[in-house]
Amino acid sequence: MSVEPPTVSPRIWRLGSAIALALCFVVGIRDAQPASAPSALHIQQLDVGQGDAALITTPEGRRVLIDAGPSPVLVAELLRDEGVDTLDLVIASHNHSDHIGGMPEVFRDFVVRAYVENGIAATTRIYRLTLDAVAREPGLRYLQPTDRTITIGSVKLRLLPPPRIDETQNDNSVGVLIEYGAFRALYTGDSEQPELAEWLREGRVPRVNVVKVAHHGSGNGTTEEWVHATSPEIALISVGAQNAYHHPSPKTVREWADAGGSVYRTDRDGTIEITATADGHAIVHTHVAEAAHGAQR
Repeated sequence: MSVEPPTVSPRIWRLGSAIALALCFVVGIRDAQPASAPSALHIQQLDVGQGDAALITTPEGRRVLIDAGPSPVLVAELLRDEGVDTLDLVIASHNHSDHIGGMPEVFRDFVVRAYVENGIAATTRIYRLTLDAVAREPGLRYLQPTDRTITIGSVKLRLLPPPRIDETQNDNSVGVLIEYGAFRALYTGDSEQPELAEWLREGRVPRVNVVKVAHHGSGNGTTEEWVHATSPEIALISVGAQNAYHHPSPKTVREWADAGGSVYRTDRDGTIEITATADGHAIVHTHVAEAAHGAQR
């Protein structure tokens, strides 16, 4: 498969459509475009248990992975099932095992063209294995988590750099603003309130269509100011069923729902798929429901 190299200004999908089309049939979608339509951006919030992983597929069929879940093999298996062979960009929001547990296998099984992480070393075995896997990847571009825009096909990914207000992993998560025309989705790893407040202070956060709720919906990953600033139509919570941390916080779920957004959770909805068009419209597919969202931002 011929893939253009990522273009990076100093400042970088084609998922097989079988699963998306099958889900459309199960839930009775009639008006939704197929995920393989050339004018659509496709986002999958993968059901990886108590962790995070998301696959973004551009209208040109190029792919970005944000985080790799806690399992050593699950994310790689999901990617193989979708026929993935190349990832134009892989982003580790931060170096906790529930976000990089599957990274070594991803690097072993797929061509990875560029990699971003937060630059804060961890002392764990999985972090060492990830670094070893990165070092073995031929031609890999290792990108610093600076204020930069990464263009892949018709999609722009604007990095929100860690503020380095301390040396913790969560509050130095790499943020990613995904832009496709009028559609915007925001990913912030396990950011807690200090990092969210710093990004707000710096004016880095616009209103968006989709927010991946920080830190698995815990109480320390959401503030009233953050909800108001982002005002999403769709809030995604990546969380494991009956997890030991009691995520998500009921208060956090209420805050996002009360702001007018539809809240989706991987522990209840499984993998959550979003098909978005450049005019800002989005359709959400889950194993149990579908909903259309059309406000432009």
